[in-house]
Amino acid sequence: MSFDDENIEESSSSNKESGGANKPKTFFGMELSDGVVYTVVIILTLIFIRQVVAVLQLLN
Repeated sequence: MSFDDENIEESSSSNKESGGANKPKTFFGMELSDGVVYTVVIILTLIFIRQVVAVLQLLN
């Protein structure tokens, strides 16, 4: 756990008490919306699958 995580947890617990928003989503240190994070993860997954298929074709 890093110092940043502790700060976010403390601020989110104070937000919960005051009825604030949820903890922001971070992806590689950037605060992004859920849709952007899901899109990036899907693209990276497709690239990974394509690389595995290429390696398997080379081995056969």
